Amino acid sequence: MAMGASGLPGREWMVRDANGRKYSFDSEDEAFAELAGYGAGATVWTREVYRIMLFTRSAEGWHQVEQPNA
Repeated sequence: MAMGASGLPGREWMVRDANGRKYSFDSEDEAFAELAGYGAGATVWTREVYRIMLFTRSAEGWHQVEQPNA
């Protein structure tokens, strides 16, 4: 796949614990599978990103995601 002018789109996932620490994950499934290990108050967040060379940009920022089938 050739990179267009707007870069390569993708999605980033993270778990934010109750203390505000952030942990990155490769997929939604992985983030939710690990969520319980970060204690009470931990949440899953995602954002749509575009990668251009060594830079990652997001137009809308992070959004909290509810666990599917919760």
